[in-house]
Amino acid sequence: MNLTRLFQHPRGLQDLTPNQLATKLGDVPPVTLIDVRTPREYKSGHIPGAVTIPLGKEHTVVGTWDTTTDIILICKTGHRSQAAAATLLNLGYSHISHLKGGMDAWRREGNPVEK
Repeated sequence: MNLTRLFQHPRGLQDLTPNQLATKLGDVPPVTLIDVRTPREYKSGHIPGAVTIPLGKEHTVVGTWDTTTDIILICKTGHRSQAAAATLLNLGYSHISHLKGGMDAWRREGNPVEK
């Protein structure tokens, strides 16, 4: 993995604040939440409805979701989700967002977490 991707904001990636994400959770059709943290981090608490696909496994998204699916990526601070976004955008996905500030920001705002 190219570590410089962790700190680059890919063109086409939309940043979401915790409040914007909380609003999107009620969208119809629902958004797809992908948590790219490690399985251990995911088990310690994740946003309700999120699925775990650790960073480096983004290829598993292909064939599971259409390239026009609204996908929101989540990690601890927002860096790994940027790296995952770069991969998905390169794979042809066009509706990619991430939680700016990650789970740290989500928790700071007092939003729900499930284990």
